[in-house]
Amino acid sequence: MKCPVCTDVTLLMSEKKGVEIDYCPECRGIWLDRGELEKIMEKEEKTFDEIKKESSSSNDDKKTSKKKRKGSFIGEIFDMFGD
Repeated sequence: MKCPVCTDVTLLMSEKKGVEIDYCPECRGIWLDRGELEKIMEKEEKTFDEIKKESSSSNDDKKTSKKKRKGSFIGEIFDMFGD
């Protein structure tokens, strides 16, 4: 498939956690197939719920535990195509 913006560049495909993402190596545009945005939104909602659950723990747990915070799924997608 050709990039809708660049018109002469073929899109590349990548898969991240079950979501297929077409992207243009030239303009770095990201294109999603039907239903892919909904999959991303569902994964973001699950991540948000997990973070919300973790943050509702007691303040003592937060002080003594240095857990690494999970990044968002959307953040991971954009990190894939970063500089």
